[in-house]
Amino acid sequence: MKNLIILVLMTIAILPLMAQYDIPRPDFNPFSLHSPMLQKLSMSHSMGFEAGSSSRGDGYYLSRYTNHLSYAFSPKLELDLDLNFVNFGSLNTSQSFSLNDDNDSKVLPEFSLRYRPSDSMTFELKMSQGMMRPTRPWYEY
Repeated sequence: MKNLIILVLMTIAILPLMAQYDIPRPDFNPFSLHSPMLQKLSMSHSMGFEAGSSSRGDGYYLSRYTNHLSYAFSPKLELDLDLNFVNFGSLNTSQSFSLNDDNDSKVLPEFSLRYRPSDSMTFELKMSQGMMRPTRPWYEY
């Protein structure tokens, strides 16, 4: 029992001394800024709004927020993911400005997976929900 008490007291006395040393610790957090996983990830955002009306007084509105994510698995394999948050509906301007009861919100995901085994060959798997945004032609990659 006496030896156990001495061992506990010595451990308690030595712990503050060991805490002063800068011992390197591995970073296993995948969401750390120094994580190799996040070094290959890029993110950007875009927003848009449009509205229109006809001479009869019928109209529409649409707002869009897109989160663009791109991840490079290797120099030859890339994944692009777009999460489009869209809100849309119709309006009436014939007598006075009023919104109709058809307001709707949707999430429209899109992705593409590109593999370039060489400079002259590209394989691409793409899923699109019909968002009208300019993309580069296949021969410009």
